[in-house]
Amino acid sequence: MSKKRMAIFGGTFDPPHQGHFILAEQIKNYFGLSKIIFMPAGKPPHKKDRDISPNKDRLTMLKFAVDNNQGFSLSDWEMKNDGYSYTAKTLAEYVPQINADQVFFIIGADSLAEIFGWKDSEYLLTKAKFIVFSRPGYNLNEIINDQKYEDYLENIFTYQSLNIEISSSFIRDEIKKGKSIRYLTLDKIREYIEKNNLYR
Repeated sequence: MSKKRMAIFGGTFDPPHQGHFILAEQIKNYFGLSKIIFMPAGKPPHKKDRDISPNKDRLTMLKFAVDNNQGFSLSDWEMKNDGYSYTAKTLAEYVPQINADQVFFIIGADSLAEIFGWKDSEYLLTKAKFIVFSRPGYNLNEIINDQKYEDYLENIFTYQSLNIEISSSFIRDEIKKGKSIRYLTLDKIREYIEKNNLYR
């Protein structure tokens, strides 16, 4: 496989968890990627109504996972950019800086189902390549068989992922309830959350 196939895995990662890391590693294997670039969003437009942890904390937590995997890297590009973190802006400005033959965006089936509501969706679906992973409650095949995706199918690659139903919101809720989050994320991330009193 070419060593020049990479993917950008965006999200709030608040906090990052085992589901993120297992999914990224499996996608890397399945698609023969040389690198997964974790890119935490600075100001995600779809989460305007929720307080998000400081950039420093989310970056530090992700770094614990990236440092232990040569196939993972971390970019704070979206965090450093002013305004909301639009995928279209990342495609236009960040992707050309990557030394790769192909760059994919990793998104969930839920995001694909809503992509026509994203900023510059036509541009995204025409110019970007997406690896779309299955999500509970979403029928991936049903989504891509919808006629509105017909012109973009050559840019959409599906991955039937392991159903690891861990979410960042579940972890935050468990912490608020004073419950253990052991095994839901890396020990170093759990220790960082405890030390810095996050999500209390």
